[in-house]
Amino acid sequence: MSKHLPLREAVLSWLEYAGSLSPTPQSIVVLMLQPHWEDVERAVAAVAPREEHPDLYVKANGDWVPDPRTLLGESGLGEAARLIAQGVPVPASEVADSFVTFCTGPTPIHERWLLLNGTFPRGTRIALGRHTLQTFTADELRQTVPMPALNVLQRRSHDLGTVPPCS
Repeated sequence: MSKHLPLREAVLSWLEYAGSLSPTPQSIVVLMLQPHWEDVERAVAAVAPREEHPDLYVKANGDWVPDPRTLLGESGLGEAARLIAQGVPVPASEVADSFVTFCTGPTPIHERWLLLNGTFPRGTRIALGRHTLQTFTADELRQTVPMPALNVLQRRSHDLGTVPPCS
């Protein structure tokens, strides 16, 4: 974790700055224009190079750069900043740890599955090669989001009738 400390610290500094903004959609754009965001992007590039995590990058002006949509949207970091700007007490250290895990965890693998009209009883766990098809409780499903620290602050509705991908 010590090699990830600069990323964690950069995220904490960026989130601290978020507390001084007004809770408008433009606030996230303002946050992205601050030097603190550049520190986050540099730290992401240092701990999660494009060769290892192509999912975190986008090509801009001929160069590969950390993708703000992925870093803010898919990770949940943008939502955390929005909540902080609204004055909601967000556990910043947990958010920073979740973001580090998001950036340094295994790269997502795209697969195609076709499951037609399946109904599975509670507690189902079926091994399919190196994957497992299983049913989830609402609490287990909430833990599949990238920023579990925000689950307490906002209850998302999850369709328990669908089976999310799992490994």
